[in-house]
Order: sequence, then structure tokens, then C-alpha cells
Amino acid sequence: MEKSEYKIALLIDSENVSHKYIKLVMNEIAKYGKIVIARFYGDINNLPKEWHRTAQDHAIKPVHQYNVAIGKNAADMAMALDAQEMMYQEKVNAFFLVTSDSDFTPLAMKLREGGMHVIGVGSNKTTTQAFRSACNEFKYFEYLTDEDDEEEEQTLKKPQVKDDYSEIVLLIKNIIIENGVDNKIQLSRLGDILVNRFSDFDARRYGHKTLSSLVSTINGVFITQEKTTTFVTLESKLQKHDIMQEIIEIIAQNKSKEMMLTKIKQELEKRHPDFSYQEYGFTRFSKLVSSIPEITVSKNAAKLK
Repeated sequence: MEKSEYKIALLIDSENVSHKYIKLVMNEIAKYGKIVIARFYGDINNLPKEWHRTAQDHAIKPVHQYNVAIGKNAADMAMALDAQEMMYQEKVNAFFLVTSDSDFTPLAMKLREGGMHVIGVGSNKTTTQAFRSACNEFKYFEYLTDEDDEEEEQTLKKPQVKDDYSEIVLLIKNIIIENGVDNKIQLSRLGDILVNRFSDFDARRYGHKTLSSLVSTINGVFITQEKTTTFVTLESKLQKHDIMQEIIEIIAQNKSKEMMLTKIKQELEKRHPDFSYQEYGFTRFSKLVSSIPEITVSKNAAKLK
């Protein structure tokens, strides 16, 4: 099913979420489908006026729950019970759980077991890994954007979060190599695999509004359009023949005309920091070296014939 076709239940833990994020959440939901049920849970009497006003503006139904016992959250219990009832009634096929509370981890797991698509939305600082992993997808408040705010959109164009950028670049390249054909893969397929591996993957974490924008910044990765389908292609700066010739030259520098594979690989990486033997269709560096006719490989060492 296409994301834009989901029938969605929006459930908000209002005692754990500020009203200021609701508009951003609604913008995100619009990318996934139509809201069938929208509710926020909590002790209504203790919520600020701004929360009530925001809920009215977005037609979100309040579900009032008194906290009847110290240390117990009746609102959380009501939200969990309602979610399971909605699942069994089959009125929806996707849930937006808006909370940073890890207590909802079992609920997210239960909904997924029932065939629901679960999208969690919470804080980057306080959401646990367990809750993120329990959801099919997870979004952070910090990276949601108001599409009506031009100033915010302009800020987004400049990379704001650079942590783990090198790791995500390597991951994207590996996905193209492992799952594509001739180092070529559909952009949508790339996105699906990224989310399947990391439920909280979001191009906005790296300062880009879309996956295609992020991918276009990676050296050696190109986006092409074929009719109505967008593809991502990984092209090495060096041809396979050139890399093989360099390996021969590196080994030839030794008097013995023999060299350990790890040393050869280190020398290649010095010359070419972006070098990856996987780009040439090999699962191991030794396989690449063994494919060179002028070289024999034995006991982790390569020798010129």
C-alpha cells in the first residue's frame, strides 16, 4: 500500500507533548493518508488553554482521564486500550502515536503484530531506542518542519545536523551495491530499506528536506529519471581496470613482489579515501585481488606471478 493511502488513527499523549508540535505533526500525517480518528489523552483540566485551542483548530477529540492514583497514568492506559480496540474494529490501518513515553513500546509492538503501520513521533532527546525500534517509522519533533514557514524552510537547506553523516553516506552506498542491479536502485526502494533498517531515519536530520536532496550531495551517487521512476546510481571515480592496475603497481614496489592484503588495502585507501571494493561487485577485498590475472592470493597475501 502506498503511504498516501493509509487510514490513520492519531493518538496523542497530551501530558507528554507540547501543543506547539501539533501543527507540524498534522503536516507530516498529510504525507501518509487521511485521518479517520484523532484523539488526545490526559487530565483535560490540567492542560493549558493553548492545548485546547490547538485541538479545536485541528478537530482532535479530547479523552479526559483523571489520574486516580499516584504513580499511575490512567490516560496512558486509556490510550492503549482505545488503540487496540481501533485495530480490532479495522477502521484504520495506520497509527500515529505522538509521545516520547517508552511505556508505549508494548503498544507499538502489539499494533505491528496486528498488521498496523505504526509511526511514532517524539523527542530526539528523551525517546528510548526500544520505542523507536518498536515502530515501523519514527519521527522527531526537532526535524519536523512547517511548510508554511518560508524562513524555516530556508534554514533547512543548510545542513544543521552533521552527526553520523559519514555513516549514513556509507550505508546508502552499501544499500545501492547490495540491493541494486549494476549499482542502480529505485529511489523509493532505497528509502524503504533505510527506514526498515533504522525506523528513525529522516533526511531532515542531515539538513535536507527529502531523501533525493540528501543523496544528491554524495560523491559518486547520481539521480536519474526514467519515465515516471527515479533511480539512484553509484558510479566509481575509478574504473575497475584502473584499480586493478594500481594494485599491481603497489605490489611491484616490494622487492619480493609480495604483500599482505591488509597493507594493499591500506595503501589504496591512502590514495583514494572513498575506495570501496564493493563498488566493483566484490564481497571481499581478497576476491577483487584474486580476480586480477597477474596475481595469486594465498594465506592473506598477494603475489605477482
